[in-house]
Order: sequence, then structure tokens, then C-alpha cells
Amino acid sequence: MSVVVWIHEGCLSPYHPALQAYPGAPALFVFDEDYLRREGYTLKRIAFIYECLLDLPVTIRKGQTIAVLRSFAQDHGAERIVTSETVCPWHRHLIAAVAAETLPVPGLIQHPGPFDLTRFSRFWRKAEKFAYGR
Repeated sequence: MSVVVWIHEGCLSPYHPALQAYPGAPALFVFDEDYLRREGYTLKRIAFIYECLLDLPVTIRKGQTIAVLRSFAQDHGAERIVTSETVCPWHRHLIAAVAAETLPVPGLIQHPGPFDLTRFSRFWRKAEKFAYGR
């Protein structure tokens, strides 16, 4: 059964669980301009995502995520799309829309409660003490 890996910004790691589970499978990241605009992404944040992607064996495309992802899967004769779990409601919507299989992402830290994930700096102020054992 043929698989394609969908990389989304919830996991931009070279240790992405789907890349690990399916080495050599075609992988895709989609810059969805409507989503980026709606969420107010800055050029700096887009550049950060792009720089992370340069470390991954991934094809980068631009367009509406669902359409591009379905086309990519069809072009590769894939019967399944595999990605990582995410806390992002938009990505969860897309995962459901394309019936993607999700794999868990190992946590970087152990934390007793929820984090505010809207801004990295807020997240990091709380997470840093757990990451470095302080």
C-alpha cells in the first residue's frame, strides 16, 4: 500500500514520526497562502518554516492544502496520507478532510498542564524551565 507523508508546521523535525515510519516515501509541505494570511503570519515566521523544511526530504508546494495534498497523493499513486498529530484546529480539520493517518509526536518535555500555544515566546517562557530541568 503506497503512502505519502504530509509535513505540516506542527512538526518540522527531521525526526518527524511519519518520515521515520516511512523512510523514502514522498513527502509534501504546502504553503497555503489563504491560511498564512488569515493567521497573520509574518515574513520572518514564513522564512523560519522554510529554513526548517530545508533540513527535510520534502517537496514544497503552494496552494490550497487539501487540493495540493490530494493531487500529490494521486501523482504518487498513494492510497494513504500519513502525518503527525497536532494541536492546531486548522490542521486537525485538514487531517479529517483527507482522512490522513496520524502518528504521535514524542513530547520534548514533561509538563503538568496546558500551554498557551498562540505565541512561541509565551510557550517558551513556561517550557524552558522544564526543558532545562530548572
